[in-house]
Amino acid sequence: MNMSRFMSYSEHGLRNGFAREFNFFEMNKRLIKRHCSKEIFLAFDPTHIAKSGKHTRGLGYFWSGKDGRAKKGLELGCLAAIDVKNRTAFHLSGVQTPSSKERKKEKKSLIAHYRDFILSKIGALKEMSLCLVADGCFMKKQFILPLVKQGITLITKMRSDANLRYIYCGKQKTGRGRKRKHAGKVNWKKLQMDKWTKMFSNRKEACYTAVLYCVTLKMNVRIVYILNRETGNHGIFLSTNSNMDAKKIVTYYRMRFQIEFLIRDAKQCSGLEDCQARDKKKLNFHFNLALTNVSIAKAQYYLPIPKKERGAFSLQDIKRIQHNTLLADFIFSNLELDLNCKKIKQLYTQCANFGRMAA
Repeated sequence: MNMSRFMSYSEHGLRNGFAREFNFFEMNKRLIKRHCSKEIFLAFDPTHIAKSGKHTRGLGYFWSGKDGRAKKGLELGCLAAIDVKNRTAFHLSGVQTPSSKERKKEKKSLIAHYRDFILSKIGALKEMSLCLVADGCFMKKQFILPLVKQGITLITKMRSDANLRYIYCGKQKTGRGRKRKHAGKVNWKKLQMDKWTKMFSNRKEACYTAVLYCVTLKMNVRIVYILNRETGNHGIFLSTNSNMDAKKIVTYYRMRFQIEFLIRDAKQCSGLEDCQARDKKKLNFHFNLALTNVSIAKAQYYLPIPKKERGAFSLQDIKRIQHNTLLADFIFSNLELDLNCKKIKQLYTQCANFGRMAA
């Protein structure tokens, strides 16, 4: 309804248009290849979508990270590409999570739904990057192992009491019997420092890395251990590629948070939670359109600015100048003013930049 007020299309025409199929994934893939740097990794994160009513497809109770509890509404699984050089996220594709009733009919768990969504696009994703980063709730073998079989390296965060074992590198006993593979379980309160490699150490943090055996995944993995000296807490980061650089693991996982900013901008400025439709196709179109809108704004207004001159990306600021320009064009065209005149052009620019944070 709001879009029809600013366009030549009617509300009914827009509703019908939202029911059509459109390949947002292919469009976003081309956008990323054209505008982003060569170093890219993939990120996946589900987000809660506020929705009232009783008859919307997929309506149920889903976890809301903002509120720290399960809330009634919808859930969207967002797959994005993180540009390492430009330190920003671009939307690739999103899929609505089925409700618990729908998953029971299909006999599919929530983790299986997320996994199958990523696997459905695995061929195209491997052309972009072989690394996927997800938060700690995806540290499950049902999610990780199928992706590893497809050649994907997964980076995630483990529990603070993760079940890992040291790899035995000493002399093996001669004779019959199975060779020794492990050298004991990792005690996170008292590490065997001779088996760890120091990455850095300062007043705030100490970081170490080692190749260990993961009992859950039944494979050797690269582990990065970060100790917070101020609080005494520690974080454990895992990469299924044991040869991966430890600094890259930390950098990628911390940069994963850019997908949260992508979703936040779509909710606050691109109407991600404002869809009035209840149909599956229309909801899917709206969700992907709202997130793609953020990516297009970054490609058009943010990335062309030299990196040293960039401030924080503000979709609200871009939205304001576009709205001002729309009104200015409407007024100036009806007054038949000549924009080639310096004074008129200066006034037009002032109108377009009115209310911006940094004009």
